[in-house]
Amino acid sequence: MSVVSCFLIMTIVWTITVNGDALMSLEEKFKSNPPMDIKFTPGRLGEYIVSWSGNCNCMYTNVYYKFHISYLDEENGEVTGFLVQSHEQNVNMEIHRGLLAEVKLYQDDEKEISSNWTKRIFHPSRDAFTSIDNLTCVFYGNTYMNCTWNIAESASPNAEYVLSYRNVNADDVKNCSHYQSDGQRNVACYGHKYEEDLLNKVNICVSDLSNKTKLPFCRNIYPAGYQKLYPPINIVLNKSTDEVKWELQEMDVPDFCYTYQINITNWSDQAHEVLEVQSAKYVISRDREKRYSVKVRATVNIYCYQSSLWSEWSKPLNIEPEIKNFPLSTMIAVVMVNFSLMVLVPIFICTKFNLWSKACQPIPDPKEKFKGLFEECDGDFQKWINKSSLLVTNPEEDMPVTVKEV
Repeated sequence: MSVVSCFLIMTIVWTITVNGDALMSLEEKFKSNPPMDIKFTPGRLGEYIVSWSGNCNCMYTNVYYKFHISYLDEENGEVTGFLVQSHEQNVNMEIHRGLLAEVKLYQDDEKEISSNWTKRIFHPSRDAFTSIDNLTCVFYGNTYMNCTWNIAESASPNAEYVLSYRNVNADDVKNCSHYQSDGQRNVACYGHKYEEDLLNKVNICVSDLSNKTKLPFCRNIYPAGYQKLYPPINIVLNKSTDEVKWELQEMDVPDFCYTYQINITNWSDQAHEVLEVQSAKYVISRDREKRYSVKVRATVNIYCYQSSLWSEWSKPLNIEPEIKNFPLSTMIAVVMVNFSLMVLVPIFICTKFNLWSKACQPIPDPKEKFKGLFEECDGDFQKWINKSSLLVTNPEEDMPVTVKEV
């Protein structure tokens, strides 16, 4: 073997050995120095700062802390992940649901060297938060919002509840301008003008000003997911094609973003059906001799940003049965047939069977039968009876007898 060949082999072996030792030392360094001491500190409204300790100076551009955070409950198993080169991360989450935070040192390259995960569960007591539940908000276009909440049984009767919100990417906090109360405590924020973009995530929080030691109860949401459209308007029916059309009062996204439900009720048969359609028109199937009503509602579908809420139903469009219009010739024929059946046929039958004389017999006049009663007794029946009895003789006495001589 030549000297050059030996030199090349020794160079390759030395390079592999040095790089392997360097790789091993970096991996051991990562594994032996995981991040420690994870802490949660309140930040801006609805925000928490998760911090940890570690000796990573992150001098290499591909060395990070990999940070994951997720909810403890089963309502949302989503895991949010970050790659950061600092020792903290701001999170906007509903912390009353409980959080699991985990962080590790990580080299983002094909070798993917990392330390073990360091984890911490953060689940403060429910008593640590403002004593409300079921904070729910509805957004009506880019016009206003309504938020309601339930007051917990443990709440103080003197609690002073206020609602505030903050865009997660902004520092300024805005407050509700109009409240509804149960007579003593605020239970809703109604008719508040909301001017933020519905696609920007927001922290909406209710705080108790009478007890500032408690954490605010917050929701972290996209308002677009809770947008409630106004009911459709201008519902019309094309009677020749049976196509129903309608409009939305405000259309701030393309047509394909909307999904509709059309409720068709057949009042004659007491039957109805609800159909889902993707355009603002639909050809209904109906019996034109029956009465119907049609109403429509709308929502924003998944093709844009999916809202969980439907609008209210529109005012119903009532469709009355159609009256058939007969041609004049048909109406004349019907009248003639009816006239024949009601007048001409009975005349023919009476004439054919000589029913007129039987049906039209003259009423007998009693003067013809009882002349003495009316002429001599002026209609006095008793007087006439008495007079008649005096005139009666024995017919045998008045009978003539013929004697034959022998």
